[in-house]
This record gives sequence, structure tokens and C-alpha cells, in this order.
Amino acid sequence: MDRRGGPRVSFGPSWIALLTEVDTASIVTGLQVGAAQGCLMALAALALAVPLFFVHEVAGSMGPASGMGLGGALRKLFGARAAYAFALLMSLSDVVGYAAQYAGIALALRMMGLPVVPGLLAALLATVAIARRSGSWHLRAALLVLSAFLVGTVMASAAGSFTLLARSCTSGGPRPGAQFYFMLAALAGATISPWSIAFHSGARRIRAETRALRAEVLAGSLASQAIIAMAIITGAALGGTLSPGNLAGALRPLGHVAPYVLGAGFIGGSLLALAAISLSSTWRTIGVLGARRGAAVFELTPVIEGGAAMAVVVIAGNPIDLMVDLMVAVTLMLLPQLYLLGRVASEEIMGQHRLRGLRALAYWLSSAFIALSGALAVAMTVNYPALAAGLPASRPRPAR
Repeated sequence: MDRRGGPRVSFGPSWIALLTEVDTASIVTGLQVGAAQGCLMALAALALAVPLFFVHEVAGSMGPASGMGLGGALRKLFGARAAYAFALLMSLSDVVGYAAQYAGIALALRMMGLPVVPGLLAALLATVAIARRSGSWHLRAALLVLSAFLVGTVMASAAGSFTLLARSCTSGGPRPGAQFYFMLAALAGATISPWSIAFHSGARRIRAETRALRAEVLAGSLASQAIIAMAIITGAALGGTLSPGNLAGALRPLGHVAPYVLGAGFIGGSLLALAAISLSSTWRTIGVLGARRGAAVFELTPVIEGGAAMAVVVIAGNPIDLMVDLMVAVTLMLLPQLYLLGRVASEEIMGQHRLRGLRALAYWLSSAFIALSGALAVAMTVNYPALAAGLPASRPRPAR
């Protein structure tokens, strides 16, 4: 990266990478966290902007500093075997990511009264099409517009229920216990995802001025967590157990069109995240496995990963519970990736921009927090098996 003069690259890649963290699964998890633990959990979401910034600052710096993504850096530093193991690990996280996004689309389809399986098949075809057009920034720009629409629906839902929001935020704070720790882990998984880190490490190749890159990452981190915080506050206003039916109540002023507006926003947010997952998958296939466009492994990877994820969504049945559970699983799947990202951010790969000093301390503390939240969630789920069957809301629904 270049510290002299002005920025060498336009504002965009890091912002898009951070916005992929605000997918439909993250929004729905925020709603569920608010419904179960109250709107004060929004403070936890805002605090998570700190680890989000430090993790993505390292991921976003890798491309400009080294000219390669995380997979290529692992191959150079540790050899082909380590790179292949990383590719397998990321394929598993891709399936989790695809499942979370397909669950978001399934929820949207149910809200709009449309058949789920045909809609999921269409989403799978869209995933394959996006993977084949991995160099198209026009496609990502279009999806960014859809994501902005999702952001608008969340903001509108909060603005449309201001009185109810105020009442729900004075009805008590979080209740520490099994559900609280489970929800905290889900919130951490909704904040930082392995596919967004992989996408960010490969999204930048042009050298960028360090301060401009960090400013872009900071802006994206604050914006994404503000949206999640708003979703938590909205969930607290809705109260009770979330369902496709009462979610539309978040946009009550829109009347009968509310399910279609919110559903369209959910589909847009899921498509943006699907783009990030499929693009990082194709970059990994080319960079780590050495496959060429048109090769069998290049063509089949998104089909196999997406098909497995779609089967999980169809079998699971309840898309809301599935998304929350998957966000908890993400905290565990993040651990090896965060460790490897910290290891490859070395002098050999990143030169003078290697991870060191206070920056390294902040990165490893952020990673430790993710590890702790995932461990607590697993421990609580083992001790309280009822959590695995669905999370009941611990807070009463506010009176209307």
C-alpha cells in the first residue's frame, strides 16, 4: 500500500465487503436477538463494530500489500497442502453461507405467499450465473442497489414504530443465561462471516493509500453494525416469537404491501451475500486449485455447494431458527480462518504492512472474543438441549 499522496483506488471494494456482512441472515438474527433479549442488545451490536473493523482491516490490506488473496498467501507461505486444506474448509463454510442466504430467500418467499422450492431453484441458478460472471462489477453494483433497499426497509420499520420502540426499550435489559449467550454468539456470527473475509482479501488488487483503506473499512463497519442495531431494536418492538407473519408487522404503515416490500428487501440482501460467497469461491478455485474457467471443477463447485445448502434449507423447514443456528455455527467456523489470516499477515507476505504491535494485539483480542462467544454458545447448548430445538423468546410482547 502507498502512504504517499492521495488514494490510489476509488471507494468501493471494502465498502461492498462490509455490506455483505449485512445479509438477510444477519438482519433476521438481529430481529430474533431483539425479540428474545430486548433492544439494549443493540449496544452489543454497536460494540462488535470494533472487532469487525480490526478483522476486515487486515483482510482488506492483504490484496493491496501482497497482490494475492488469503488462499494464494497460504499457498505461498505453507505450500500446496495447506492451501488445499484451506480450500476444503472454505467449501464447508460456503455451504453454511449459501444455506443462510437460501433460508433468507425461503423466508421472503413464505412472507409473499410464493412457493419455496421453485424460488430456491431459481436462487441456485442465480448463484451459478454469478459465479460465472466473477469479473463483473456491474453485477455487484446492481446487487448493491438491492442491498440498499434492504437497509431502507429496516430503517423504515424502526421509524414506523417509534412509540412501540420506546416502550420496548424501557421494559428491561438482557437476561444472562443460556439463551443470552447463545444469542450473543449468533450476533457475533452475524457480524463477521468467513465468506466476507475471503471475499475482502481477494476483492482488492490495486494499491491503496493506507488511511483511505482504513477509513473505508471503518465507515463500512459502523454502517453495517448500525443496521444490525436497528434490526435488534425493531425485533424488540415486535416481541414474542418471530414468524413470517409477524415480521411484516415491522412495516405496518405500508399495509398489505408490507410483506412484499420486506420480502423483496430480504431477497436483495441474500443475493448480495450470495454474490460474495460465489465470487470468493471461484477466486479460490482459480487461485488455490489452479483451475481454469470452463474446467469441470470451476463449473461444478457452485452447483455442488449450492445444491447441498438448498437441501439443508428444505429439510430444516423453519428458516428463522435455521438462520440463527447457522450464525452460531459461523463463530466456530471462523476460528481457523482468523488464525490463518493472522499467520499469513507476515513480513514475507505483507512486507511493512505485516501484523505487528498494537494492531496485532487488537486483531488477536478480536479473534479471542469470537472464540469465546462460540465456546459459550456450544457449552450452553450442550447443558440446555432445548435450545437446539428452537429458541423461545424470554421477553413478553409489548402491548399495542
